[in-house]
Amino acid sequence: MNLPVQSKELAPVQHKPQATRAQWRSVARQTQQNLPAIDLMFMLGVLRKSWMWIIPLGLVTAGVACGVVLSFFKPSYEAKYRLEVDLANYVIFKDDRNYSSEFIDLQKAIMLGNSVLDKAIQDEAIASIPRVANAKDPIALLRKEIKVSSAAGARLIDVKFTDTDPKVAARLVNTVVEEYLRTRRTMEQIKTSTQERNVMAVLQKAESEVESAKQRVRELSMQAIKSENVVGEKESGRIDTAYLDSLRMRRMELVSQIAIEELSFVEAKSAYEQRIGELPKESPAPEPVSDKDLANDVVVSAAKSQLEIAKREMSDLVNLSNIGEKNPVYVRAQRRIETLQSELERITGVRRIELLARGQDSQDNSAAGRINSMQSSLAELKAKRDTVENQIKEYMSSLKQSSASSIDLQFAEADLEEWNEIRATVHNRRIELQTEREATDSVRELERAIAPKLPVEDLPYKQMGLAAIGGMVFPLLVGVLLELRSRKVDDASQLESRSQLAVLGEIATIPVRTRGKGGEKVTATRELRLFEESVDSLSTTLILRETLKDSRVFCITSALSGEGKTSVACQLAVSISRATGKRILLIDGDMRSPDVHHVFGRKMSSGLVGYLSGLCDWREVVDREWSDKVHLLSAGHLKGSPHRLLSAGGLEKLIREAREEYDYIVMDTPPVLPASEALLFARVADTCLVCALRDKSRIEQLIQAYHRLDSAGAKVAGSVLSGVPSREYANYYGEYYASKT
Repeated sequence: MNLPVQSKELAPVQHKPQATRAQWRSVARQTQQNLPAIDLMFMLGVLRKSWMWIIPLGLVTAGVACGVVLSFFKPSYEAKYRLEVDLANYVIFKDDRNYSSEFIDLQKAIMLGNSVLDKAIQDEAIASIPRVANAKDPIALLRKEIKVSSAAGARLIDVKFTDTDPKVAARLVNTVVEEYLRTRRTMEQIKTSTQERNVMAVLQKAESEVESAKQRVRELSMQAIKSENVVGEKESGRIDTAYLDSLRMRRMELVSQIAIEELSFVEAKSAYEQRIGELPKESPAPEPVSDKDLANDVVVSAAKSQLEIAKREMSDLVNLSNIGEKNPVYVRAQRRIETLQSELERITGVRRIELLARGQDSQDNSAAGRINSMQSSLAELKAKRDTVENQIKEYMSSLKQSSASSIDLQFAEADLEEWNEIRATVHNRRIELQTEREATDSVRELERAIAPKLPVEDLPYKQMGLAAIGGMVFPLLVGVLLELRSRKVDDASQLESRSQLAVLGEIATIPVRTRGKGGEKVTATRELRLFEESVDSLSTTLILRETLKDSRVFCITSALSGEGKTSVACQLAVSISRATGKRILLIDGDMRSPDVHHVFGRKMSSGLVGYLSGLCDWREVVDREWSDKVHLLSAGHLKGSPHRLLSAGGLEKLIREAREEYDYIVMDTPPVLPASEALLFARVADTCLVCALRDKSRIEQLIQAYHRLDSAGAKVAGSVLSGVPSREYANYYGEYYASKT
């Protein structure tokens, strides 16, 4: 039996050879007993220890989980209603002739709005759907379940609903879309009617102004026929009013633009308010308009520019001429400055309110921004119109003072022409509205929903996959909980960090002999070499370590049985003898379950029990035939209590006498926790080693065994970890063999 071992050496602890109990206690490290970190290595350790039952149980639980999913699975059917979007029929909102996501969002908001869904759930077929009937808020449920999406570059709108009953899915989609189309047509009619009312109001005003202008032209024409030409008139009887005509033409253009902009603004604002009504939401109060923002406004800047020009003209008039303050030219210039000043103040106040409203609307979306832009443009046009009006009034005032009475007729004719243009513009808008009213709806049915024949998925593959993963993970979690509870030893570093025992050596797994071709038993050479090297490393550590080099009596024990203490004791004795060439006495102190004689293939004599019973001398029962360097003292046949035999002092005498005849004594003792006589053996030894078996020994039991040994006065040097796989041992420590010559 030449099966010795290597181990991982620790840095020498500086103790004197004659160490006290307190010094020996410092060899065992004092660490807190914390739970291990659950990381990848921990999980791999759990798999390595428990894969025999984790994998089969995982397959069973995964199959059961998939079966449960299948038992509750009901195929779902998706019904789809397709709408076509055709924006070519728009007349009023020409800027909206693009298939934008904003338009699709608006239609989605209308379709999933309360007004549409509330009418839809009143349908008996929809109200009887179990999901709808049992929902606390059916409208919220439908808003969540109905999917509205765009396709073909926003030229198509798909409305989808999924249910376990294909007929129910198709019925619900058709009902919701039909209600949406009715609601949309109603909204379009209301919008068009509102626009027509606004247009008719403006048209009636224009008709009234045209009639008034005609009446005035007739009256002034009659006066002009009766009167004579005055000085200053041309031969044609008309005054040269080219400048005034240009101003009046400009005013007419501005008035026409303002009328169009006002209609567009009212129409856009009406549509925007309808959309906001479908999606009410609160928005934070807008920030007040600063003076800087107001000064940078286009409309205010234009008014300021007009005022500055008038002031410069006034300054030039005063500096370059000698007119007085009562001069009519000076008075008109002064009056113009005052008029522009008051107009600037009015425009500033109006623009402050408009900018504040624009800041509030801009928080909504781009549609609100377009309305604000139209409002700003409208305000700018009004400011320009007011400026032109003031210029016309001033010019007319000065012209009347120096011109003939026939100028009134020219003004009246110009007014008539201007209002005729405005009336024509508004009339064209009315025709456009009528055209749009009669046009085809821009969103219309393309393909109604029918009851689908095929489900969305034949089997719930995703759910089954998740269930299978959960089923496989469940036993792994059970293994983790069991591992956390048992806290078994995984490796040397874990044993050192979680216990109070320094690891003096790691023992590779004992190689198993297999049957060769001829029927003889064969041991793997590589595994045998690694095992022998690991035992040799342990023996070298015990002999050369500073605090252990004077130790001659070694006690090998463990917390529980089956943790490899007998194998370590036997192989350690052989390794020390082979390394030093000195005489070794191996004592089998486990009298309840002796096993040393089986390891060496010897018959058990009366041994230690016979000596402690006083039947013979210990020298008479020592087996010296196995080796001339390693002698065996078997346990013997125990018939009574081991405590009674050990309490008489025979063990101390045996060790004392054996020290004189042997260089080293190795004792294999019972486990500490179930057999307390192990403490008596440990007490008479120079050094005590606690054996731990990988994947079997538990940390708390090792700690408990250490405390018992320490309280009994034993000098515990550390622990020995057995059962390390040969491959892992070789990967960590490497392999180094003698070369063949």
